[in-house]
Amino acid sequence: MTLDFSDKDVSDFELEAVISKFKKRFNCHPDFVSIAPGRVNLIGGHVDYNGGLVLPLAVDRHTCVAGAKSDEAGVLVVHSVRENESFVVDLDCPMIAARPNWTNYVRGVVHGFLSRGIELPGLKILIDSTIPSGSGLSSSASLEVATAGILEVASGVTLKGNKKPRLCQQAEHEFANVPCGIMDQFAVTFAQRGCMLLLDCRDESIEHVPFDHDQLALVVINSHVRHELSESEYANRHQRCETVSTELGLESLRDLTWSMLDRSRGQFDELSFLCAEHVLRENERTLKFVQHMKNEDWSQAGEMLYQSHVSLSEKFQVSCAELDELVAGARKLGPEEGVLGARMTGAGFGGSVIVLAEREKASDVVSRVVEDYNRIGVPLSRPRASGFVAKPAGGARVIKFVAD
Repeated sequence: MTLDFSDKDVSDFELEAVISKFKKRFNCHPDFVSIAPGRVNLIGGHVDYNGGLVLPLAVDRHTCVAGAKSDEAGVLVVHSVRENESFVVDLDCPMIAARPNWTNYVRGVVHGFLSRGIELPGLKILIDSTIPSGSGLSSSASLEVATAGILEVASGVTLKGNKKPRLCQQAEHEFANVPCGIMDQFAVTFAQRGCMLLLDCRDESIEHVPFDHDQLALVVINSHVRHELSESEYANRHQRCETVSTELGLESLRDLTWSMLDRSRGQFDELSFLCAEHVLRENERTLKFVQHMKNEDWSQAGEMLYQSHVSLSEKFQVSCAELDELVAGARKLGPEEGVLGARMTGAGFGGSVIVLAEREKASDVVSRVVEDYNRIGVPLSRPRASGFVAKPAGGARVIKFVAD
C-alpha cells in the first residue's frame, strides 16, 4: 500500500502510528486516514457566537482517524486510542447521545450524515490524536471534522462549501450540548499552511492572511489546568450576550455600536454589560492586529494580544489565575527576550496561552515561561505546564491508500 499524495503537515510519526494501531486493533490495513488539525485563536476571543471577527490558525497537532470498510453492513465499530475505549454504532437505530461523553462527538457527526439522507457503509474506525485534550486547541472540532472526512470518503458524498463545518457545529450543539460558534470547525476545515484565517462569523467570509514570516513564531503553553466551571460559564457568557443583543433588538452583538452601548448603561447587570463591551472592542482589536501583522509592526500586534487577554480576564471574566500567571510570565520576559505579546486562547478557565515570539528565540521562550511557572507552582500542587513552538498547518484532508 502507498499514499496517493504527499502530506507535508502531518508527520510520518503520526501517520505511521495510527496505521500501526489500526492494523493491531482490526488485523487489516486501513483504506484511508482522515486528518484534522488542532487550532489556536490568535485574537477574537468569545466573539464567534456573536457574529464577530476571529483569527484562528491551525497548528501541527492532529486528530487522525483511520478507517476501512467492513463486511458487517449497518455497523460502525469505533475505537479511541486515547480513551482506550470502543463503542458500536447501529446505523439502523435512532442516534442519541450516550456515555462516555467523548463518543457523542462521533455520534453527532454520524447523525448529521444520516439525517441528510447519506447512506453509510459498515466501517472499522480507529481514532488517534496528538492534540492535548482540554488544552484549548479544539480537540473536539478536530475530532468532528476528521470523522466527517472518513464518512465522506466512505460514502462517496462530499459536503461542499460550508456544509461540513456547519454539520460538525450542529453535532456539537445537539450531541455534546456545547453552544459553540462556527470558528473551530471552520478553522479546522479551511486553514491553509502558513496562514492565519480571518473569519467573519456573520457572513462566513474568509481571508487567509500570511503568518509565515522569517521573524515570527507562535508558542503554545498548556497549563494542563481545566476548571470544572468551564462548560457552565461558557454557556452563561453565551446566554448573557444573547440577552443583551435581544433586548437591544440586534441580530447579534456584531451590530452593537458604542452609542448603543452607552445608552444601555443601567439596563443590564454589570457582567452582561462588560461582556458586550468586550465583544465590541475585541472586534476592533482583531482588525487592528491583522493590519499590524500585514505592516510587520510586531510590537503593536503583540500589544493587541495583551489587551485582548486583559479584556477576557477582567471584562468577559473567562480567564483564571493560572492563565493570568502564564501571560504575566511571558510579558515579564519582554521583547529583549523575544516575547512580543501573549494571551489566553480557547474558551478559558484553563487550557493554553499563546505567545507571539521572535522566531530565533521561540524555543528559549518556551523553556523560560514553563520553567518559571512550574517552579512557582511546586508548593501549590498544581499541574505542570508544558509548551511547544507551533507551525501554522493546513486544514483537514483525507489520505487514501492505493495498491502498489
